[in-house]
Amino acid sequence: MLIAVILMAAITVISCKTAGRIAAKYWLNREIKEFVSTCEDKTSLLIGSEKAHKYCDCSVDLVAEQYHNYQEAKNISVREILDFINKCK
Repeated sequence: MLIAVILMAAITVISCKTAGRIAAKYWLNREIKEFVSTCEDKTSLLIGSEKAHKYCDCSVDLVAEQYHNYQEAKNISVREILDFINKCK
């Protein structure tokens, strides 16, 4: 019984990270992950992979606030992504 409670608590904590995001109001969890991954791929050569992860994870919420429709957000340019990233610094 105790193991089940601990397991449920761990699952809740993990899912709350995504659920607590602003982006989760507008996009599905897989869309959030896809955006962050694509953002990292597009920007890592410009700012380094460690910074790309940090800033793409931050910028996903800003992008989702502006582009409620994920399909529209998928089409933004690298320049636009970098503008959102600069807001996270």
